[in-house]
Amino acid sequence: MGFDSITKRKTIRKFKNISIERGYVISLIEAAIQAPSAHNLQPWEFILIDSIEVKEKLSSKMASTWINNLKKDGKTQYEIEEKINLSKERINNAPFIILPCFDTSKVEKYGDERDNAEFIMGIQSVALASGNILLKATEKGFGVLWLCAPLFCPEDIRDVLGMPNHILPQEILIIGMPDEDPIKPKRRNLNDVIHLNGW
Repeated sequence: MGFDSITKRKTIRKFKNISIERGYVISLIEAAIQAPSAHNLQPWEFILIDSIEVKEKLSSKMASTWINNLKKDGKTQYEIEEKINLSKERINNAPFIILPCFDTSKVEKYGDERDNAEFIMGIQSVALASGNILLKATEKGFGVLWLCAPLFCPEDIRDVLGMPNHILPQEILIIGMPDEDPIKPKRRNLNDVIHLNGW
C-alpha cells in the first residue's frame, strides 16, 4: 500500500451492481487494525453489513431522524424528499457496508478535564483505522463512499443493530466496484498548509 493508493483515492458515489465477497472485506479490516491507536488501546469495532433487510431497516430508521433535522433547517418538502430518497437509495443498494465503531469503554477515565482528551484520542484512533480501509480498498480496486451520518443518529443505528450503549458508531463506509471515474477535487497547496517552526 504505497503513495499511489493515497493519490488515487477519491470518493465514489456510484457503484456497479456487483456483490462483494466477505473475504475481500475482511482483508480491509486486516489493514484497519494495523493502524496506530492512543495508548495502543485499539478501541475499534467493525460491523459488516451485507444483508438487504438490515440495510433497509438502517436506512429507514436513519431517515426518520434526518427528516426531523431537515424540517428544523427549514428545507422544503421537495428538498427533504430528494435528500432522503438519495440517502436511502445509497444505503439500500450498497454492495457492502462497513460501520467502524468506537468502544468508549476502552479509553482511560480520570474524572477530570483529561477525559475529553482521552475521548478524542479514541475517535482519532478509529479514524486512523478507517483511513487504512480507504487506502487498502483503493489498492484493491474498490471504491468507497464515506458517510458521517451515524454521528447525527447514533441511537437509531444502535437500535437497528442491537449495539450496546458504550459502542459509538462513527461512520458508514460503502464499499463496491466503482461505476464512475470522477475527477478528484484539487487539494490545497502545500505552501498554504505548512507552518514551519510556528504559525
